[in-house]
Amino acid sequence: MHLISAFVCTVLLTVTPAWANDTLVMGVHPYKSAQELHKIFKPIADYISQKIGKPVEVRVAQSYEDAAEKVGSGKYDFSYMGPIVYATESGPRHLKPLVQIINDGKPTFYGVIVVKKGSGLTSLKQLKGRNFAFGEKGSTLTHVVPLYLLMNEGIHPQDLNKHAFVGSHDNVALSVRSGMFDAGGLMPDIAEKYRNQGLEIIAKSPELPEHVFVATSHMDAETGKKIQDALLTMDLSILKGIKASLTGTRKVHDKDFDILRTIMSKVEKETR
Repeated sequence: MHLISAFVCTVLLTVTPAWANDTLVMGVHPYKSAQELHKIFKPIADYISQKIGKPVEVRVAQSYEDAAEKVGSGKYDFSYMGPIVYATESGPRHLKPLVQIINDGKPTFYGVIVVKKGSGLTSLKQLKGRNFAFGEKGSTLTHVVPLYLLMNEGIHPQDLNKHAFVGSHDNVALSVRSGMFDAGGLMPDIAEKYRNQGLEIIAKSPELPEHVFVATSHMDAETGKKIQDALLTMDLSILKGIKASLTGTRKVHDKDFDILRTIMSKVEKETR
C-alpha cells in the first residue's frame, strides 16, 4: 500500500499540468527597465489570463528589433509594440493587430526634444555640431522621430559632433542632464519627470499613432479574439499602469500608421 501511495505521489509530482504547456507569452519592447516593465505589465497579463482562461507570462525583449523578431517568429504569442516597429514590421512579419491604446481621448501621442536648462539652446537649428543622445535603435520617440525632426532642419547624423544610442528614455534624460549630450528625444511624460531636474523642451513632433498590442501570425483566431476582447474591456486602473493619461483602447486602424511609414522611409533613405 505504501509503495502504491509513493508511486501515485511521484506521478502527481512529475506529470506536467495541462495548462503549463498552454502558457501564452506576452512580449514588451524595452522602453523602460525590465524591472519597471514587469511591474507595469504583470497586472495586464493577469487580467488577460483571467479573461481567457490561460496563464500569461510577461517577457521583456532585449531590443526593439528583438521584440519584433520574437513576435514574428512566434516566440512571443502577442506583444506590446512601439508604433514605428508596428508600421514597418507588421507586413513583413505578418503580425495580427489586436488593439491600440488611447491617450487623453485620442489614439495619438507626440515626442519632444529636450536640452539642459541654461544651455542657451532654444531651437533645433542650434544643434548642428552638437552632441545628441538617441535612445534605443528603432524607438519611435528616442530615435526615428528625433532624427526626422533634425533632418527637417537640415541636420543629418554627420552634421552632429557626436551621437550615440544610450538605451531607455530615462537614460536619454540622464545623459542630457549630466551634460554628456546637448540634446535628446523623449516621450513627454519622461521629459516632465525631469523638468524640475534641469531639462526643458525645445521642440515637439507632430501627433503620431499610439502604441499597439499585436499577435503572432501563428495565433489561432479564437485565442486572438479573446485577447482582443480582454484588452478592449480592460479596467482603466490596470491600463493606466502603462501611462497615466491613457483613457482606453480601440481596434487598430492600419492606415493611421502611414505617417510613420513615410517618416521611416525618409529617415532610411537619408541615412543609408
